[in-house]
Formats: sequence, C-alpha cells, structure tokens
Amino acid sequence: MKMNTVTVLVMLLCVIATQGIPIVGTSAHCLCIQTTSRFIKLQNIQSLEYIPRRSGCESTEIIVTLKSNRKVCVNPDAKWVKVVIARREARMRSRNMKP
Repeated sequence: MKMNTVTVLVMLLCVIATQGIPIVGTSAHCLCIQTTSRFIKLQNIQSLEYIPRRSGCESTEIIVTLKSNRKVCVNPDAKWVKVVIARREARMRSRNMKP
C-alpha cells in the first residue's frame, strides 16, 4: 500500500515539474518581433501564413513570403491585409463549392 502511495506522489511531482516545459518543435513565443503595415504589391506575394493567437503569443501573426523568398511580418489590422485575407478566403470558398 505504501509503495502505491509513493509511486502516485512521484508521478504527480513529475507531472507538475514538466507542465511548463515546451514541447520540442513548437514555438512558445511570437514569431514576429516587428510588423509592418506598409502595402505589399499582390504580385510580389508568394504565400501568406496565418498564425492565430496561442499560448506564449497573445497576438495573431501573419507572415507574408515574397517571391524573393523573403519573409515579412505584416500587421493583421492593416486594411490592405484584411482585404487580401478576405479575397483569399472568398476564392477558397468558391473553389470548394464547385462540383
């Protein structure tokens, strides 16, 4: 009986100790240190990555990869960014609705 109690206590201590350790391969902080609201021509954009809020980063992040393979963090509240995201979402919806 005592051995089971000791085992349970050791397991609880291990769980408590590892709770704050980040999982390897995940980011526990924001990827974007600085963002820009400066307009980027649409023909220069290769891809757009949307990263929602998560533990360790309280802000939504949008990373634009340019055709030159340079990555730029853009302000998700910038008007042009919202327009680009809305157009891409509309395009995706229209593709999914076609039979």
